[in-house]
Amino acid sequence: MPKRVLACLALALIVLSACSGQPQPVNLETVHRANQSSPLVSAVMQGDLPAVQDQVAAGASLNQVTADGTPLTAAATAGHDRIAWYLLQQGADPNLADASGQTPLIAASAEGSQRLVKLMLSAGAGVNASGSDGTTAVAAAAEAGNLSVMRTLLDAGGNVNIAHDGESVLMHVVRNGDLLMTEVLIAAGADVSYRGEDGDSALSIARQRNLGDIEMLLVQAGARQ
Repeated sequence: MPKRVLACLALALIVLSACSGQPQPVNLETVHRANQSSPLVSAVMQGDLPAVQDQVAAGASLNQVTADGTPLTAAATAGHDRIAWYLLQQGADPNLADASGQTPLIAASAEGSQRLVKLMLSAGAGVNASGSDGTTAVAAAAEAGNLSVMRTLLDAGGNVNIAHDGESVLMHVVRNGDLLMTEVLIAAGADVSYRGEDGDSALSIARQRNLGDIEMLLVQAGARQ
């Protein structure tokens, strides 16, 4: 066989080998199937990383909105940080909300996983994005009573003065009787004088529930009836 032909065959084999080693393209298109389930999201919920990888390799959209959430919100809710990392590495949108308006960061904050929260933030998740009911990641962390997650969100610029359900985050925390979280929010600049739609304040809630330590803390921070 002529040397030129051999050289061409060798070059062709090198090109084919290089092409076969390239990652398969994935589907980053946003697809809304809010009334349907999804094999990809089901695999995420089950924590089955190989099945997730198979679905992605087959072209399943990483940014699909299904009846069970998005792939990332499902991973965050279930606490599957390895799967969340894989989805983000493949190009999943860290700000894509599910049908209820919950973002992956809000889901991770509600779940209480500092690792997932840091992962979402490092991927560009909006720290103050809110769900359809006004819930933010800060509010979700406060409701969960997770101080480490709260501090991570505050370090990233989380706003402690976004109200939801007619009350401030501080009011929700006081209603839960969480003294430590109350201290953290006040130190972060929470408005101790905010009043809800019904006229209640964090201080009035503390007094109604006989939470003396929290009441004293609020008064020292400048709260007035």
